[in-house]
Amino acid sequence: MKTIFIVIGGLADIPDPDNGSQTPLMAARTPSLDALAKCGCCGSIQTLPDDVEVSPENTMLALLGYDFSRGTVPMSTLAKFGAGLAFPQNDLRLFVMPKFSGHGVVVADTDSVRGAAMMAMLKPLFPMGEGIDISKGYPTGSLADKAMLAIKAIEIFDFVLVYVDGPDRAAMRGDVMAKIEAIEDIDKQLITPVADYVWNAKLQMNLVVTGDHISSWKDARRLPGEVPAVVYFNDDLPYDTERFDEESVEDGPLNAPLPGDLIRLLVSFEPYADDDKNGSQPPLI
Repeated sequence: MKTIFIVIGGLADIPDPDNGSQTPLMAARTPSLDALAKCGCCGSIQTLPDDVEVSPENTMLALLGYDFSRGTVPMSTLAKFGAGLAFPQNDLRLFVMPKFSGHGVVVADTDSVRGAAMMAMLKPLFPMGEGIDISKGYPTGSLADKAMLAIKAIEIFDFVLVYVDGPDRAAMRGDVMAKIEAIEDIDKQLITPVADYVWNAKLQMNLVVTGDHISSWKDARRLPGEVPAVVYFNDDLPYDTERFDEESVEDGPLNAPLPGDLIRLLVSFEPYADDDKNGSQPPLI
C-alpha cells in the first residue's frame, strides 16, 4: 500500500492560559486536518526517546524508526549528507525501513532533516520543470509545490515523506500569530490537495500527518512530549474524532506509544510480496 507521510515541524504546543488554554493548533482554522481526523485513526504519539535531545533531525530519525542505541549523528554531518557535500563517513549510520527503503523519497527544504531521512535510505526529491528529479540543487518551492510534487511522486514510489517546518520557525521566533497562520497555510495549501488526491485515489493508499515535537512559542523552545497524529486509510471506516488538535486526539485509537511505533505500524500493515522486491529503479516523471 502506498503512503504519503507528512511531518509538520513544531505543530504541537503548550496550552496558553491567557488564551482560553488553547494551543496555536487549537486556535487555527484547519478544515482539512479536521476532516482527516473524522475519517482517520487519531492519537497522541511519542516521537522521541526521553534521553535523546529534542531536535527536528532527531525526531525525524525517531519517526522513521532509528534505534538511538546505535548512537547519535552530528547535525553537521546530516546537513552535509542532505546537501550532497563531503562529510565524515564514520559519523553516518544508515538504517533500513523494511518495505519503504529503496521505494521511497523525501521532500524537505532543510538539509539536515533531508539528511536524516536519507539515513533511512529515502531518496531526496526536488522539482524540475514539469517533472521531478532525484538530484540536489533544486529548491522544493512553496507548500503548493510540495503538494504537487507529493502527488506526482506517489504515482511512482511507494512512500513519500514531506517535511515542512513553518510552525516551528514561528515558535522559535516567539510569534504565536505567525505559528497559527503557518498551520492554516499548511492545512490549505498542502493538506487539502494531498488529502483530496488520496480520498479519490483508485488504489489503496495511506495518508499520515503528524507533528515531530512540541515547539513552545512562549519559551521559544523545543520540548519533549506527545504530539497529535492521524492515519487515514482510504478504504477504512471513519473513527469520528471531531478535530485535529492536541486535546481532541488524546484518547484516539491510534496505538503508537513508543518512538518509531507509527512507522512500524505502517510497515507491518501490508508486507511486500516477494515478487515486488525486484530492486528495480522506478522511472522518473
